[in-house]
Amino acid sequence: MEEALFVKEERGVVYIKARGHMTAALCPELKSRVLARLEASPPLERIYLDLRDCEYMDSTFMGLIVGFNKRLQRAAAHSITLLHVNETCMGLLRTIGIVRLVELSDAEVPFPAPMENLAGADRASAGFILDAHENLMELSDDNRKRFSTLYQVLKSQLDRGSGDGKE
Repeated sequence: MEEALFVKEERGVVYIKARGHMTAALCPELKSRVLARLEASPPLERIYLDLRDCEYMDSTFMGLIVGFNKRLQRAAAHSITLLHVNETCMGLLRTIGIVRLVELSDAEVPFPAPMENLAGADRASAGFILDAHENLMELSDDNRKRFSTLYQVLKSQLDRGSGDGKE
């Protein structure tokens, strides 16, 4: 299945659909769109992320979910809603400790059409990946250990000026 990420905002709600393997390559455009909207007025009411067609999520994508959740909780006092999470993705979310932070649902939430396909044209910088992993490392000591080597490598790149900064 091809990687694809679809997004649309309507009436204070951001709708996101993930298809295939969700990796760092698809994350920068989604992050910039959602964070810009979370910082705008009127505030967002909800974020729905439909994972029914998601076969895999890398740690950068999961870190993005955590980051969105933190910002949505500040703006709207509730969590992002993950819809139709399959067994593979549920295992990943449990391992990293995300399931305790988010709302999970199998409800049929009507998504607006058409949705925009985010093609993943922007490269995920070292700073972008570092930021996503810092979100994950905040969740547990296990995650701090799990991602410590990656963190050190990315931090070293940024300190040398070769990671093109945080986004």
